[in-house]
Amino acid sequence: MTEPLYRSERRQLDDDRWASAHWVKIAADQLKFEDLHPMSSYVRQQDIARMHYARALARGDESPHILTWTAMQTDRRASQLFPGLSYATDDGEEIISANSYVTYVLRKLLAEGWLQLHEYISDTYEWKVELPPEHEDWRARAEAIVGWLEESIQLDLYPNIERGSYQPRVFSPFDVGHNFVRIGRCDFMRHFVQNHERNAVFNTSHFLHEHDDLISHHSGYGDAVGLMVTANTILRPPVYRRGALLYDGESWRIKTLGLGDISLLLPGDIALSKSDEDAYSFQVNPAEARAIALYTRAGGLRQSGRPLDRSPTAEDRLEFVLVNRQVSSWKRGGALQIPQNGFVLSLQSDALPPGTQERIIEDAWVEYEFADEAQGAVSGIQAGPVLLRGGEAVLTDGTSDEEYCASKEGIIGISPVFTDPAEDGARKARTAIGIMADGDLLLALVDGCAPACNTQADSAGATLGELAELMREAGAVDALNLSGEGSSHLFVRGGLANTPSDRRGQAGVVYERMLPSIGIVG
Repeated sequence: MTEPLYRSERRQLDDDRWASAHWVKIAADQLKFEDLHPMSSYVRQQDIARMHYARALARGDESPHILTWTAMQTDRRASQLFPGLSYATDDGEEIISANSYVTYVLRKLLAEGWLQLHEYISDTYEWKVELPPEHEDWRARAEAIVGWLEESIQLDLYPNIERGSYQPRVFSPFDVGHNFVRIGRCDFMRHFVQNHERNAVFNTSHFLHEHDDLISHHSGYGDAVGLMVTANTILRPPVYRRGALLYDGESWRIKTLGLGDISLLLPGDIALSKSDEDAYSFQVNPAEARAIALYTRAGGLRQSGRPLDRSPTAEDRLEFVLVNRQVSSWKRGGALQIPQNGFVLSLQSDALPPGTQERIIEDAWVEYEFADEAQGAVSGIQAGPVLLRGGEAVLTDGTSDEEYCASKEGIIGISPVFTDPAEDGARKARTAIGIMADGDLLLALVDGCAPACNTQADSAGATLGELAELMREAGAVDALNLSGEGSSHLFVRGGLANTPSDRRGQAGVVYERMLPSIGIVG
C-alpha cells in the first residue's frame, strides 16, 4: 500500500497539554523552492497595516496611525527615478537603490514632523511637505518622493483620518520605528495555491517581520533572510552562518553555511573568496583591518556579545551595502550601517584593480557562486537552526556554530530577532524538514498559538527540542528548523491543512500571514 502524501495526528504532551502535528512525505526529486510574486499592493498594505495597528494597541498606543509604502518589486536606481537630487544621507552614505532612497526620505519627513495630510471640501486628500526655513535644502527631495508615491498610489495611511475636520493632520511626534513600514517582497501563500495546482506548499525561510528587523532603510517587511538557490543560481547569499537544506541534483543534505562558503563575482570578472590562495581574498567579520572584508551584524558576537550595528570607522576604505545581489549604497570612511538582511563589502583603496570600485557603483550588481564546486547545489534554502545530525539532536550539545542573537533590553538582535536556539523552552508553532534514511524528505508542522490568545481549542505548539525529537521518532536522520510561529502554513492539494498561529490579539480568530518564499511539492 502506498504511503499517503499527508497525515495529521494529535499528540499528548508531558504536561497534560496536546499538540496537533502535520506530516508530508516528499520524494527526493519532487521538492523545489520559489519566491512568491506579490499581487495586489492595496491588499498587502491593508493587511500589514492592520497587523502593526494591532501591535501598537497592544503596546498601549491609544490611537495609532500606521503609514506604509509598497516597495518596487524590481528596484531601480534612485538617480534614474528621481534625477538631479542629492542621494546622500545625513551621515554620508550615498544611496543607489530607489527603494532605499524612498524609505530614507520618508523616515526623515516623519521623524521631523514635516509630512502633513490635508483634506479638502471635495473629500479628497493630499500629502504636503512643510519644512522649516533652515531645512529648505530638503524640499526637492521631499516633494519628489511624496509626489511620486501619491501618483503611483503606493503610500497608505491606516486608519484614514476622520472626515470633515478640514484641518491639516500633522504627524508629530511619529513613532517611525514602530508605525512606519516599508512593505517588501511577500504575498499570501493562498494566492499561489489558487493559481497553481500542486500537491503541497509550505513556508520555508526566515524573513524580516518584527520592528527590530527594519532598522535599516535597505530593509522591508517580508524581505527574506538566508541562502536561496534555484535552478543553479544563488538568488540570496548566506548572510549569517546557519543551517541550509541543499540538493545537488541527486541527493539532499543539510549543511551549515555562511558568507565564507561563497565567492562574490564583481564587475570586470573580479572574484572574491575566503581562500588565501586566490588573488582577492576576504575575511568575514575580521577582528583587525583587512584589505577586503565582509561585515555582517553577527560580527560583534564573539568580541562583545552583541550584534555589530556598523562597520568599523576607517578613513582609507570604500564600502558598499549589499542586499541579495544588489549594491544598495556606498560610503567612504567606514561606519556604514549594516542591514539585517545584507552585509557590507569593505575595500581598502588599493585592494582591487584600478576602476573596479567605480564599476561596482556603476553596475550596482554582484553574482555569487559556491566557493567549493563539489559542495555546491542546484536548489536550496537556508533557515535554521539544525535540529538533527546523524539521528542525534544537536541543539544542546554545545557544538553549534550557527549565528543567532535574540533581542534583549537595549540590544537589537539578529533576524529573526526572537529566535534563540539556546532558549527553546517556549512552545510555538513550528515547521521542520528532515532527510530520511532512504533519501526522501519529511516535512513536519506543529500548530501553536500566541500565549495571550490561547484557548482550550488551540494546539500547544512545540519547543525546538520537542520538534527535534518529533523528527527523530519519525525516522529523520538529519533535520532543519524552518520559519515558524505565524509563518507555519501548509496547503495540501489546494486546501489549508494546518491552523496558523497568528491571532493579532483576537482569541479564536486565525489570520494567514504573508511570506516571501515557499517550498513546493509536485
